Amino acid sequence: MLTSCRLRPAYAADIPAMGALWRQVFGDSEEVTDAFYRAFPRCRAAVAENDAGEIISVVHTLPQTLVFPGGTLPVAYLYAIATRKDCRGQGVASALVRFTEALLERLGYAIAVLTPAEPSLFAFYSKLGYVPAFTRSRTPFPGGTEISAEEYRRRREELLDLPHIAYGQDTFRYLETAYGVKFYETATGVAAAGENYTAEVLPEDLGGKPFAMAKWLSKPRPLPQGYLGFALE
Repeated sequence: MLTSCRLRPAYAADIPAMGALWRQVFGDSEEVTDAFYRAFPRCRAAVAENDAGEIISVVHTLPQTLVFPGGTLPVAYLYAIATRKDCRGQGVASALVRFTEALLERLGYAIAVLTPAEPSLFAFYSKLGYVPAFTRSRTPFPGGTEISAEEYRRRREELLDLPHIAYGQDTFRYLETAYGVKFYETATGVAAAGENYTAEVLPEDLGGKPFAMAKWLSKPRPLPQGYLGFALE
């Protein structure tokens, strides 16, 4: 049963409470959440609040572009979907995701994309109409020669000849500031990695297991199978 709550778009004044809920659910540091809100000024979010006005669930959405042979589509990446532990199992997150999808469709987004935080959540999101649409292998950082973020972005696009998410500068900035990621040319392609974190190794990360899910927000049709990349973990 859906618990009593109010669904609404988030505002700048909500960021401290949203960040606190994010850290509570995912265990990230304040440095990571602060870096996120700085790096993504275009981020939209929606929240659910209880009768006391407390934020009990949040969905962040990042504007992205799906590139495929013949064109592009505007995509909304649903990120850091977090619900307070004592409010789970009551339909809050499901209602908030549907509320967010309705907002995104009115804004002209064609597809919503998300990365389940754990394998069990694939079943949860499938009930909301999401299907596996992106695969990924996880390749250890092989070492390489450091290059600029812009050169990495350019080389990444050259390597990806299948449907994929083309990330903007804000994403690379977040990886740099939150996780200390640097960008490299490798013996076979490119890699993005920090001291204790490997974001991506291409082309080795292509293929592999289901990694992310997608859903048409209007005019449902077959989804292209492709490559998302890193999940901004």
